[in-house]
Amino acid sequence: MKSSEDHIVKIAKALSDRTRVRILQDIAKRGSVTCGDAINVACLSQPTVSHHIKVLVDAGLLIAEKDGRHVIIKVNKEVLDEFTELVSVSAKR
Repeated sequence: MKSSEDHIVKIAKALSDRTRVRILQDIAKRGSVTCGDAINVACLSQPTVSHHIKVLVDAGLLIAEKDGRHVIIKVNKEVLDEFTELVSVSAKR
């Protein structure tokens, strides 16, 4: 099991890129998007957007669920809330 510090670092690295932050914020505003919609969010090439989404999914910040032929992407609010809590606890130390 990863330590809470390892988890904080993985999420922080994922959020260290402006494009990924923008993608995360936009998906949070919309509730969910398909992979095709995500390309329009960032106005970047499909491979670049896919890379950024993979980083966010690997960090646990996004959930990608297959729905037939589409992949629906949404924010993992539990992990985002957990990250916020871990950071605030770490700041108090």
